[in-house]
Amino acid sequence: MQAPSSAMDSPSRMAFPAEFKFMGPRDGSCGQYSDSLYGSSTSTLAYGSSPDNPFFNPSSMLGQSGLKLPSQGAAQIKHLAPCVHPGSAVAASAAVASCPPASPASTCVDLLHCSLPTLLGTCEMLGHGMEDRTSICRQQDAQLLSRLQVETKCQLRDGSQRPLFVVAPLDVLVTRDNAGRNQFHIIEINGTGISGLTNMSQESVRAVLASFAEAPLSLLQENCLVLVASSGQETFPPVSRTLHEKMLYIEALRRGFEATGRECHITNMTRLEKRPDSMPRTGVTLVLGYMKQFRAQFMLDATTHNVMLFGRPVHAAINDRFVLNIMHQFNHQVDLTTFTSLNAGFAAGADKGIAYELYNQFFGSEEHGAHFGVMAPSMDFQKAQTREQLLEIIKARLDNGQGPVVIKPQGTGCGHGIEFFFAPQTQEEVVEKVDRALQTVGSNYNMQCGGLPFTVCGFLDTAAINSEVGETHKMNGHKFELRIVVYRSGDELLAFPSIAKVAREAFDPEHPSNKKSLINNITTSAKETATAGAEFMLPLANTHTLGLLGISLEELTELCTASTHFIRYTIDQVQDNPEVFGLPA
Repeated sequence: MQAPSSAMDSPSRMAFPAEFKFMGPRDGSCGQYSDSLYGSSTSTLAYGSSPDNPFFNPSSMLGQSGLKLPSQGAAQIKHLAPCVHPGSAVAASAAVASCPPASPASTCVDLLHCSLPTLLGTCEMLGHGMEDRTSICRQQDAQLLSRLQVETKCQLRDGSQRPLFVVAPLDVLVTRDNAGRNQFHIIEINGTGISGLTNMSQESVRAVLASFAEAPLSLLQENCLVLVASSGQETFPPVSRTLHEKMLYIEALRRGFEATGRECHITNMTRLEKRPDSMPRTGVTLVLGYMKQFRAQFMLDATTHNVMLFGRPVHAAINDRFVLNIMHQFNHQVDLTTFTSLNAGFAAGADKGIAYELYNQFFGSEEHGAHFGVMAPSMDFQKAQTREQLLEIIKARLDNGQGPVVIKPQGTGCGHGIEFFFAPQTQEEVVEKVDRALQTVGSNYNMQCGGLPFTVCGFLDTAAINSEVGETHKMNGHKFELRIVVYRSGDELLAFPSIAKVAREAFDPEHPSNKKSLINNITTSAKETATAGAEFMLPLANTHTLGLLGISLEELTELCTASTHFIRYTIDQVQDNPEVFGLPA
């Protein structure tokens, strides 16, 4: 089904048949212009020359459960197999597999380099400066990380789980008892929309990109349309300073598709908003854009229940929160047999309530994760389906002396919609905060539900940076949370202790409800202070940082082990109980 083409100077919305539905306003803002594109440090590095670089053998996946290719595509992938570096692990794109064994002077293309088609196809999106995270990456201790990953990795059940998962950057709070013992709480799973991928080492980034390069093995539609969505337009200025990381996603996908013999068109939403007729009508097409840009142009085919973009059905999307918001946009009427999220368990990545249910099942069970002594055994939470229920739960918790309360919406980022309630609070104050949360989510994300259902949690009085021994750190007294990135490398799940995210203001017990001292969001802190996001983070795979945070290497190792095994449990549930995630059986 195609809509008629329009002239370049015609309105940005094309005419579609009556069976389509449209939801959401248009928003085409793209920020200021700058000459900066990416950190200059990458231009002096020679990638792809190390014999340790992982290369992906696509033929190794053929015949595994859940992975099928048409005979022509299978033959093309098998043709690449003899070119795979003989001593390498399963982990990079199918396109890289076509290169001969690397030598120190090899010019073999690397996943951390963008091709000219990718640059030209996405260039309109990059009309502003990008943030270079090289300084964080360089401070990650490679030897510490190598030892830790060997000790904490977790095997997938089998190869059938490979298409179900790419990456999950877990956010972890740290509480501390009177004896100084740390306890960890995973408060968000997140997903493929990760901002800050390049805080990690280049080898880890390559492994993540390699999983994206594998995706075409299970995306078999002849005219496959894949969306790579970024957050950024929900706050001012309405841009993402790490959008270049999503360009790497596009590049990995392009190479993966082309390795199966399918050429790719690459375009972006800023171009398509101005020239809808420029959407390629056939062939594999990759589109980079902001979530709000995509959702403003989506329609739903009332007959097939396919999400449509400029007359073409969408087959896959990258960004867990984006996918959940699409489900809400069309009242969960989307056909998930023809539309794929590249983290199949996207609901757990975007809905904290689902994540906490999984957490309690895993860490509360002797069979699964109760033996991880550093982990909190459960998360104290309730779900509120309506505004009235939300108000009732908050009031009951405060009246019963259950301590301070936190409310969290689903499908949002940047701390939007999160509110804290410290007793005493009048009913008028509670109502004001709840309505503010609902309005913030509704306006910033074009979500009529306002982020409902909300997750209502007990407040955790988390640890702060304490550098009393030997030095005074500029963020002494600031609360923090940890980011543990779990990603798939072949058939293994690996953990990368990426950063500590630090609140922009020190915590004051006399004024505990100051959100600037409670929410550790890098994007929000950077935008509201007009500084680089790196100012509010510390490299976590670093012994000096661990000392500042009061976390031992043994504790970090156990946390990373718990994280990989928790994600393995989540993937198992996606496969065994898909209805928990709103997926078809």
